[in-house]
Amino acid sequence: MRLVDRVAYLNHDIDDALRAGVLSEDELPCGPIAVLGDTGSRRIDALVHDLVEHSSAAGDIVQGQEASRAMDALRSFMFERVYLGPAARREHAKIDRVVTTLFQFYAEDPRRLPDAGGAPGAGAPQRVTDYLAGMTDRYCIRAFEALSVPASFAA
Repeated sequence: MRLVDRVAYLNHDIDDALRAGVLSEDELPCGPIAVLGDTGSRRIDALVHDLVEHSSAAGDIVQGQEASRAMDALRSFMFERVYLGPAARREHAKIDRVVTTLFQFYAEDPRRLPDAGGAPGAGAPQRVTDYLAGMTDRYCIRAFEALSVPASFAA
């Protein structure tokens, strides 16, 4: 399952970076794109077909060497250019402020947390951490805006 998650996250992250203008199509590495496809849906399709084909033959969940090398190259590229790149580093202080604000809000009064269960016996800080970790980026930003931006400005 972890491999399938990596396939989905990697390709969604590429699409998000393209949409946000952090990357342009011509910056994507040619080799992996030639192997896997020039769109997110084509890359996911190629990787899923590769997994099915090679896993069926191996009797286990495995990836073919060519697809594996292409995916690893894309992942390395994303770390270098997006996840740890200059644009991301410039945003770290903002991200820290968002997560810290939300953590403090919920930690001050854990009753504000939705009944999300959490680990049995977990204390409030762990429950808050688990809740925040489960948020999508968009949901996290909406929650921060709801706490920080006056309603009259948010509309």
